[in-house]
Amino acid sequence: MPKDARKDLELAARIRALRHGLALSQAGFAELAGVDQSNVSRWENGAIPDDPHIRRMADLAQCPLAQFRYGEASEEPPKPPAEAVAVVGYVGAGQEVLAYDDHALGGGLEEVGAPEGDGDTPMVAVRVRGDSMHPMRDGWLLFYRREDHGVQDDCLNRLCIVKVADEGPILVKELRRGYRGNHFVLSSWNAPPMEDIRLDWAAPVLSIRPS
Repeated sequence: MPKDARKDLELAARIRALRHGLALSQAGFAELAGVDQSNVSRWENGAIPDDPHIRRMADLAQCPLAQFRYGEASEEPPKPPAEAVAVVGYVGAGQEVLAYDDHALGGGLEEVGAPEGDGDTPMVAVRVRGDSMHPMRDGWLLFYRREDHGVQDDCLNRLCIVKVADEGPILVKELRRGYRGNHFVLSSWNAPPMEDIRLDWAAPVLSIRPS
C-alpha cells in the first residue's frame, strides 16, 4: 500500500477512535465538527477532512494538530507555552451564558491555554456547565474571537456565541438568517429554534475542547 494511502487510513482510525472515546454516534460527532453525518462516515473510511475540521478534531483529542493529522513523530522540538485565554463565562441550563464578563477581551474568571493554530488575534472562552448541550459535556470549553458588535456573514450557518439585543441573554446557538433584515433564527441541538431574533453581536465558535 502506498505510504500516503496508509497515512490516510491511520487518520481515519484516529478519527474513529476519537469518536468512540467521546462515546458519540457519527451523528453526535458530526454536530461537534459542524458537518453532516455523511462527512464523518467518509472520514472514517479514508476521506481527508478539510484543515479547519482536522484542527477542531485535534482540539477534541487534546493533541497537537500535526500529530493528529500525521501520527506520532519520532522526535518533536519542545513547544513554547500556550498563550493564555480568559474564560469569560459559563454556558449553563438552557444554553445561556451565566456570570459573563461582557467585554470583547474580558478580564476573565480563569485562564486556560489557547487552541493551537487559530491565529495570533486574542480570543476568549466560555465553559459548559451541566449537560443541556449534548453532545457537549460539563466542563468543556468553547473558544471564540469577538472584535466588533454586529453579525458578520461568516457567522451564518455556524455554531456561535450570540448576544440577544435589548439587554437579552448571551447564548450558544447555530445561527441562520431570519425572515426580516437584521433578524436571525437561533437553532439548538436539543431544543426548538428561536425565530426572528435581533442580535447585538455574534462570534463563531472557533474551537471546542473537552475537559
